[in-house]
Amino acid sequence: MAHRPPKTKQKLLPFSIWVLRGIWKVITTLMAWVVSAVRTISALAVSKGSQLGNYLVAQKVVLFALFLVVVFGLLCLAAIIPRTHVFEGNLTVEELSFTYNGGQDKLLLNPIRGIQYLDIEGIINNEVTLTGKFQNSSFSELNNSNKPLKIQLKNDDSKLVIKPIVSKKSSQIDIEELRILPNTQVSNLRYKFLEKQHILNFNLEQNSNQTQSNVLKIYLGETPIKVSLENYDISGINASKLDKQQPLEFILTPQGQELNLEIKKKNQIDLSIEQSSRNDPNQWFQEKIDTKDVYFQRRNRTGVVSDDVTVSTIVEGKIRMVEQEREIKANQFLMGEEPDLPLDIQRIRNLRIEPKKGIEVRISGKTKQIQIGLDKDFPVSRIQGSWLDGILPRDAIVALFSFGAATLTYLLGFLIENSSKSDSK
Repeated sequence: MAHRPPKTKQKLLPFSIWVLRGIWKVITTLMAWVVSAVRTISALAVSKGSQLGNYLVAQKVVLFALFLVVVFGLLCLAAIIPRTHVFEGNLTVEELSFTYNGGQDKLLLNPIRGIQYLDIEGIINNEVTLTGKFQNSSFSELNNSNKPLKIQLKNDDSKLVIKPIVSKKSSQIDIEELRILPNTQVSNLRYKFLEKQHILNFNLEQNSNQTQSNVLKIYLGETPIKVSLENYDISGINASKLDKQQPLEFILTPQGQELNLEIKKKNQIDLSIEQSSRNDPNQWFQEKIDTKDVYFQRRNRTGVVSDDVTVSTIVEGKIRMVEQEREIKANQFLMGEEPDLPLDIQRIRNLRIEPKKGIEVRISGKTKQIQIGLDKDFPVSRIQGSWLDGILPRDAIVALFSFGAATLTYLLGFLIENSSKSDSK
């Protein structure tokens, strides 16, 4: 028996052909419509473009006015849009903090003569070796020792204090130099003049990535000095009877010894210096220190973080940028573009001591804007440089902006009036 195709398939075949023909007809119709629309739009654009060209040719004054609008508009924007410029300033402050941003180690302190009191708190990386004659009333082992005394100060609260026995005589204790490494933070640098003595305090905190240490060189002289130790380890003598929980004090008669102290981590250094003719405070600090994160402020802590108050340490000063100068008064903050970020001071050119005021700081750097005010959130004075500053004098920029704004206003009015007349025609 022969196989017969299903009747359903025979019925669907003509229907499928009819559907395909309908779809093809729709596609061809749409294509024809699109081609016709493109031709129509092209012809219209050519016609209108020709009319527009004829209009522009006929309206040369309007075209020139449009050109002037663009030119004067760009000039006005160039006189307004901020641009980074160099600034310089001279401030007197009670306290400052900064991070050394140079590429190699830097001399921070020059020789300081006649130290009356030197207090170094924190870890000293190397072993401190003292030689000479020792005297201690309560520890006889130290009196009988002719060997060098080796001291380790390995705790954050370790302390080494050195001062002369007879304060009325000229001290032979000198700081030879303090050399710091890149990214070392110098914080809470303060100066006071009390009881005819110069008092200097600061903290040093070294970058943890550094393998070397900041170095403080001290000359002990040859006259008797008093040495105090806290939180220490000691070797070179039999220290079994020594109570290391208590401070150790002794008198040392050094033999012209020099100490090289490797200050590795966070240390606080306090010193006082006699007022004498051989001590010129203006020669203590090295010049041209490359810096970042420079602050002229301190935080008054209350024990509750939300209640802490940040106060300015500026006594007075002036700052200048793009031929503009602003005076900074006591307790005003000096800020950059953002109130919470420090002004981008890239170099401290000089540090000088002002005995009756504080530390005089000469600064320079780059920024777009300088802000000044008693409250960081509400500055009362600003300096901002534009794209034209550095190309034209400030007076010329002001005159050019005024002329450009007036001309721009006139030209826009002319164009609007001309457009209204064209529409009415």
